[in-house]
Amino acid sequence: DWWSVGVILYEMLVGYPPFFSDNPTETCQKIIKWKQFFKFPDDPKISPEAENLIRKLMSPHENRLGVMGSTEIKKHPFFKGLDWENVRNSKPPFIPNVKN
Repeated sequence: DWWSVGVILYEMLVGYPPFFSDNPTETCQKIIKWKQFFKFPDDPKISPEAENLIRKLMSPHENRLGVMGSTEIKKHPFFKGLDWENVRNSKPPFIPNVKN
């Protein structure tokens, strides 16, 4: 679901999950009480567009970006300039060197 996409995007940009804890029970409690625990750290800095996208994905279901379909997510300013029609044919910004 789109909530999970927001969680994954947060982890990719911040470097750790939004409800991180060494204790699984505590992690679960943070997720259940997400409004109380969901915060962005001061460092690393992420773009305002990225933060806005994550906040809109990780919001109550009735207000969540994507509830009307993926098109509204594709229109978000975070993706400005991305050619969705040709994304599969575009060159990625980083190609890892993978050895067999």
